[in-house]
Amino acid sequence: MRKKGQGFAHTRAFWMFVSPALILFTVFFLVPLALAIGFSFTNYDGWKTMDFVGVKNYIKLFTDADFYATLKRTFVYAIVNLPFKVALPLLVASLVCSKYMYGKTVVRTFIYIPVLLSALVAGITINWMFGEEYGLVNFIIQSFGGTPLKWAMNPVLATTVVSVASNWVSIGFYMIMFIGGINNISQELYEAASVDGANKVDSFFRITLPLLAPTTFIVLLLSTVNLLKEYTLVQGITTGGPGTSTTYIIQYIFNQGFTQMRYGYASAIGIIVGIIFIVIAGIQFKFSNSGGEV
Repeated sequence: MRKKGQGFAHTRAFWMFVSPALILFTVFFLVPLALAIGFSFTNYDGWKTMDFVGVKNYIKLFTDADFYATLKRTFVYAIVNLPFKVALPLLVASLVCSKYMYGKTVVRTFIYIPVLLSALVAGITINWMFGEEYGLVNFIIQSFGGTPLKWAMNPVLATTVVSVASNWVSIGFYMIMFIGGINNISQELYEAASVDGANKVDSFFRITLPLLAPTTFIVLLLSTVNLLKEYTLVQGITTGGPGTSTTYIIQYIFNQGFTQMRYGYASAIGIIVGIIFIVIAGIQFKFSNSGGEV
């Protein structure tokens, strides 16, 4: 009886700890997912119309040139920015972990501050910095005798601003992950390498990078997902413009659902995009050498 009572107590404690997370997961993920799947087979307009249309939304989706163009634009944006998402935090983490660095705590704090800002606030801040008339960047350019740039009117410049902002707000978060990985590497390895004649560069590429493989894999995975679903930051900076040059797949879904009131079609896009994201994550796990070590 005592063992049964202890077993019941452990079970009850388990469910008491798990229930809050399970409830939140159900309310904010499972229920919306079920609704999205259901809406994707209807012509729901968000108000009165909601007729069952079968797979018409999916047929239209696979013949929608705008969808393919937006998806391609999203992939290009992610591929171009992914190396910076990994390399910059790794470089900063290596520098702030160096024994030659002074004021490490202050430096880490300043680098991490953008992570604490909401993406919308960060986007508005960057938008102000790159403003055409009163922006800080154009002011500096004019101070050196240059011509102010029309950041918001040029597709390449607008995309560059979004990329800079995305890396700025995320570098601190990934830096912390790399710092944890670097601190877990035994200093004896570096001392042994130094005795063997290895310099700092050799130690970095032969010791630090290989032993940071699990951390790098996590950063790579998170960065890929975050880049593919970039939304709030873009809204705060360019709102998808000029034209559709910075309109990525999440903006496209939002516009279809909340601007054009085609919730059924937007739900179908969301389901397909979700599957694409899952496939990409699966490929990363499959082909990463550290996938099984995480």
